[in-house]
Amino acid sequence: MKTVKLKKKMKSKKGITLVEILIGVTIVVIVFASTLGAMVGGFTTTMYNSDENRAAVLNASLNEIILNTITKMNITDSDKAEEELEHIQSGDPTASPILAAVVATVPEATYVPAGTEFEPNIDFQYTLLPNTELPMDAGTAEPMSVNGIYIKTRFESASGPLIYESFVPFTV
Repeated sequence: MKTVKLKKKMKSKKGITLVEILIGVTIVVIVFASTLGAMVGGFTTTMYNSDENRAAVLNASLNEIILNTITKMNITDSDKAEEELEHIQSGDPTASPILAAVVATVPEATYVPAGTEFEPNIDFQYTLLPNTELPMDAGTAEPMSVNGIYIKTRFESASGPLIYESFVPFTV
């Protein structure tokens, strides 16, 4: 009796055809490809945000180092400020306490002398420019004269360079 049932089951045409298998595999491949695409996009965004956060932190650190050094130097007259600005322009860390503090605290940073272009493919570069005129006063559209250091930094990221600019005034 059991052999009769088994023969009937074997003769039935119920089962999965090759076309059904191909359709199933195609659906799985499409789902996998779209998931993989989303993962790659998410990874790229995460890398860019990581680079951007690192650049912002390093730029803020550079500003803080320079501001702390200016405060410790106690620059109280414009002649002393002008002298320090000249030392910065020379690019020699032994002549400038500000450059020496930056080199000691952020050794991975590459100093680029004023008037020189940033080099491609260098991870973290900065230049310090003496700037005695800010674009405008908060209350008026007039330029205001302030002694300080204009800082421009360039960071290499996965999606290209990130440029930051800031100004640290002397306490004169």
